[in-house]
Amino acid sequence: MQTIVVVGGGYAGIHTVKAVKTESERIGTPVRIVLMDPATYHAKKVRLVQAAAVPTSLRVPWETLFPAGEADFVQGRCNAVDAAARTVTYEDASGVPRTLAYDRLVLALGSVVREAPEGAGGIALRDEVHAERIRLAVEANLEAAVLERDAARQAALCAVVVAGGGISGVETAAELAKAMKRRAAALGLPASLPRVTIVAGGPRLVPLMTDAASKRLEARLRAAGVRIVRGVRVARDGGDGFAELSDGKRLPCGLVVWTIGVDPSPTLRGLGLPLGADGRLSTDCWYRVQGGYDTIYAVGDNARIVDSATGVEDGMTCREAIQQAQRLGRVLLADITGRPAEPHRAATRQQYCVDLGEGEGFAWIRHWGVDFTIGGALGGKVREYTWNLGSLMN
Repeated sequence: MQTIVVVGGGYAGIHTVKAVKTESERIGTPVRIVLMDPATYHAKKVRLVQAAAVPTSLRVPWETLFPAGEADFVQGRCNAVDAAARTVTYEDASGVPRTLAYDRLVLALGSVVREAPEGAGGIALRDEVHAERIRLAVEANLEAAVLERDAARQAALCAVVVAGGGISGVETAAELAKAMKRRAAALGLPASLPRVTIVAGGPRLVPLMTDAASKRLEARLRAAGVRIVRGVRVARDGGDGFAELSDGKRLPCGLVVWTIGVDPSPTLRGLGLPLGADGRLSTDCWYRVQGGYDTIYAVGDNARIVDSATGVEDGMTCREAIQQAQRLGRVLLADITGRPAEPHRAATRQQYCVDLGEGEGFAWIRHWGVDFTIGGALGGKVREYTWNLGSLMN
């Protein structure tokens, strides 16, 4: 029986474990699956936007996802890979270095949210700790605004600037806008005071969408009270009640929240495997790490994966990571049993879902060259479904 070690318990990792188990049972070839992660739980990272606005549970214990011995769990941080010996070196929960043997290794280490530029202030929405810091800072500012008698300072305390116009920036702004209005009303502040502004460097929000879909999304955001500034970037949180922009202008605000993209996991740099200029592992169309590493595979944000038929490169999104992992399950069992495997193919249909707070959402699908969008409560149900699907909660 071969041992498949999956390093990383994010979306790509847990879906790889599930796909391997499903394919193993389908073809009747038993394998041992080992999941390695520093934490004792899967973190629902896509819900960080909610945790920044209201207390939200983000942790799912491994035994909830994989009950009854579906996979073995090793708590540890991977430090190195020895491809010749087929072993990974890791540091366990006590800090003790250990070695684990594998027959097939899957690297699904994911990505990390970019920090704010050095000295720029504000808070980046990186993890649970930072999400709570954002929520507490916003609440403290609103409470301080109740006692503030200077109108300008009061307005600044009730304002948040979100730096970044991607999906995370949009979702963070929408969640904060609605939560701030609700909290302000409870404190007796005027409904007109809470203000959330998205500052997007590009010409439109969510560049992954078409221009038409982005405009529809912007209309939904404005209806929720979110202001939008495009074509400029946040330079820094001045800490004096203003956010300074790259064009020299200043926006009144009590806090800047940074949502400026992700980078591949820095853990990759210490594994001893070849990385591209972008810090990711390049793979062939069967997710095998290029450079002669036939028993090492990579999916998700730590991998650069290209459709060999079309030249289309997958993006660093949860949706694409899940699709890669599902196909990888079949690839791994095909490689183990000596059968031909289905190569990677980029999705032909574009689709994204966006949370707009308090049960509302915006779902976009482009198919046959036509934009289809769903908003409001139904859009929120679609977003909730995709969130749960991503964490294997359906």
